[in-house]
Amino acid sequence: MSEKTKIEIMDDGPLIVSDLKLLEDGEGNGLAIKKKIALCRCGASENKPFCDGSHKGVGFRSSLPPAGSSVPAKEGDVVIRSLKNGPYEVCGDIELCVEDDSALSGDDPYYICRCGASENKPFCDGSHKRVGFTDK
Repeated sequence: MSEKTKIEIMDDGPLIVSDLKLLEDGEGNGLAIKKKIALCRCGASENKPFCDGSHKGVGFRSSLPPAGSSVPAKEGDVVIRSLKNGPYEVCGDIELCVEDDSALSGDDPYYICRCGASENKPFCDGSHKRVGFTDK
């Protein structure tokens, strides 16, 4: 039996994704992944969509939403897509957790900020357009 895919949101840091089967770039290409990966959400990584520790150098700050609600179970494809010059699109039965082991509610699909500018972290609010975020 395979493990359920989980996303852990690290306060002031990356997304830690476990047991993901498919990660796609902005062109729809599958990216090589390991059992556990760190995805950038500050927008400064030189190795997007992966975290390279740049969040420390740029002073990235996030405030986690209140704990207590849960992500409903979803059926279908389980994939995270790095949308071209935009957020991560999270599809399928992927549990979204914060450091205190609680979970957040979300739609299917839902969108997680990777530019670092959202006022609704960890979720995207469209700020990537305002700040001119690019994949490169």
